[in-house]
Amino acid sequence: MPRRLDSAFIATCSDILDESGEPIRHNSPAWPLRDYFSRRCRTLALLELSVPRKGMVVRPQLSLYENGRRTAFKTWGPLATRPFLVADGEAGPRTYMRLKVRDLLACLWAAQAFNRRYDLFIGVESLLAILGGVLRRLRLVDESVYYISDWSPWKFANKTLNRVYLEMDRAACNLSGHIWNYTYAIADARRDILHFDDSKFGQQHWVPFGFIPDGVVIPPDSEVDLNRLVFCGGIGPENGLDVIVEALPAIRAALPQIRLDVLGDGPDLPRLKARAEALGLSGAVTWHGFVTDRKRILDAQLGAALALAPYAPLETSVKRFGDVIKIREAIGCGLPIVTTEVPPSHREVLEKNLGRVIEYSPEALTGAVVELLSHPAAYFAVRANVVAASRENLWDNIYGRTLAAMGYGPGPA
Repeated sequence: MPRRLDSAFIATCSDILDESGEPIRHNSPAWPLRDYFSRRCRTLALLELSVPRKGMVVRPQLSLYENGRRTAFKTWGPLATRPFLVADGEAGPRTYMRLKVRDLLACLWAAQAFNRRYDLFIGVESLLAILGGVLRRLRLVDESVYYISDWSPWKFANKTLNRVYLEMDRAACNLSGHIWNYTYAIADARRDILHFDDSKFGQQHWVPFGFIPDGVVIPPDSEVDLNRLVFCGGIGPENGLDVIVEALPAIRAALPQIRLDVLGDGPDLPRLKARAEALGLSGAVTWHGFVTDRKRILDAQLGAALALAPYAPLETSVKRFGDVIKIREAIGCGLPIVTTEVPPSHREVLEKNLGRVIEYSPEALTGAVVELLSHPAAYFAVRANVVAASRENLWDNIYGRTLAAMGYGPGPA
């Protein structure tokens, strides 16, 4: 018999609202979680634990949503916050032990702030999930979830810090009733690379990154430009722009009108610009640079022919375990994909025929692009598969089917 999900408590290491109460948009599941569960549950308690970035909120923030409306908001005062502050000049992408202490205390504070028990706790990242397991044993929550949004067996170069990170991951898996992995490769790596005993873990679920449409309307086949390719992402060793530049002369020999839009920046940009110039590609490549406006990124993909994502097969590449956002966004825009076996989402590309999965080489990329774009009927059959997949790739559908797999019945959302 499906259970009813009436209340939830979510703890996340992301800012969702700024100090004025306005949503902060970023590439994390934080605010899609808020949007979905505030509608799905009668009661939602949401704890935001800020990260140390310049200009961002630096205090724990706790919101209570009832029937979809925020009805209460609590924060730590200046005296409680001051010991954990990170000055703007010190802020950066690293681990701060004092913030881990803050997160521990804030989670215990938030669990009792509204004097109620919750059906479901979701902790985004391992420390919060470990605390969720503790809250379950204290009978403050009935069931707990460990939600992994960023994971790798080689996350930190410092071996001691990496070992602590992995042991916390193991503890979170042991203490949580359910584990939400961004990709199936995370569960495989715990078993096959780290040799964790997953028989002691909670039930593992594949919960991929969802697409936020932001008004996107996928154009009809008649408006697709079969001569335009798109690359989005950092321009460095992992992402494969080298292979694309080397393949372009051969692609253009077969398809002379082909053009490439490159959205991104990185250490290899000057070298690849010079290489494209040397190959006579000046008029065939548009270098847009680093683009922060998501609408511009989506607009560049809508109506293009193919998204190119030929990731390099580097042994320690984090792309081997993450759910690559640019592939999800390409699917959301109805854009067939050419990628390698590096990102776990390549399985979907193969199984659902959403594009082509190739070896990491200019020759393989050339063959895939020419084969797809030389046969419009076959290309548009692939595109139809991508458009169908785009509907499955929305956050509401992803969370809904995950909760169903956990035994919860449909909610008001």
